[in-house]
Amino acid sequence: MAEITLLYFAGVRTSLASEPSSQRVALPRSPSPFPLARLRQYLTTEVHAGNDEFARVLERCAWSVDEEMVDDEDEATVVLKGGEVVCPIPPVSGG
Repeated sequence: MAEITLLYFAGVRTSLASEPSSQRVALPRSPSPFPLARLRQYLTTEVHAGNDEFARVLERCAWSVDEEMVDDEDEATVVLKGGEVVCPIPPVSGG
């Protein structure tokens, strides 16, 4: 089964009860390969179902895959085959 490693930082990490900094997640068998654009829904309905805070934070996140930022319009074309390191990047504010 194909797996990805998720890295959690800031608000994403604190929205999880155990506050893990990373998690291995098995990708669903279908579709294969799995488009990044479907990962948000998969995480909120299957992996962390019922965690409304996690869902709210994740909704505002950008993504990086293997340390490369993914533009919103490219999420549908980036596919996860397994072995990738994926990070939801929460919005940041500066001063």
